[in-house]
Amino acid sequence: MTLTDSAPLTPLLIVVAVKSEARALLAQAPYVDGEAADARIGWPIIVVNPSITVAISGIGRANAAGATAQALSLRRYAAVLNVGVAGALPSGELAIGDVILGEESVFAEEGIDLPEGPADMTALGFPLGDEPWCRGNRIRGDLALLDRLAASVGQGVERGAIATVARCSGTDESAAQVARLTGATAEAMEGAAVLVAAHRMGVHRCAEIRVISNTCGERLRQHWDLPAAFNRLDLLLARIAELVRASARC
Repeated sequence: MTLTDSAPLTPLLIVVAVKSEARALLAQAPYVDGEAADARIGWPIIVVNPSITVAISGIGRANAAGATAQALSLRRYAAVLNVGVAGALPSGELAIGDVILGEESVFAEEGIDLPEGPADMTALGFPLGDEPWCRGNRIRGDLALLDRLAASVGQGVERGAIATVARCSGTDESAAQVARLTGATAEAMEGAAVLVAAHRMGVHRCAEIRVISNTCGERLRQHWDLPAAFNRLDLLLARIAELVRASARC
């Protein structure tokens, strides 16, 4: 199969940072840690049904990469999605509740500080991954998978780059710098790490998809609506589940 075909998306691995981001699926799950040898070791893996598994990574890039690699070492998946909430950067026009499909997930901090300003891994000369899925700090999402997601998700969907940050933007200056360095319109803390782990483990049909929960910039002026974002995530995951079921029938 190629990345441009319409092959089944089952079984699908969905990686989220916290349980709230997958509550619509987890409510259907018959048991928790179904594939983990010891629930006290590693990251929770929740088998929702034979077609969809959810890995709960915890916050941040190290957790995200570890949880993804653990899940992919236990079972072969057709595709991997990193799903969750994100902050809207000032470089775009995303509103709370909008969905962004990550054509690229971009590490914001990796690189080198030069006299003329920060530069990414291309300037440093050490690759983060292998072509064609990695270019500098940019980890490619599977465009064919994003096409299928876009067709099923509905209104309020944009496509573009999503920044993966180690430190969230709590000032206007930091938000502007993330946008400038990455070209992203949203930031989160796990996406690029999930994609690196998936690609390294041989699953190239992978992508990040986020719902905007807040604005970035000066902390005291940020606007947040987590209930609205989680409600949109519920609808989003329901559509993804429908897409997975439909792909299995093809």
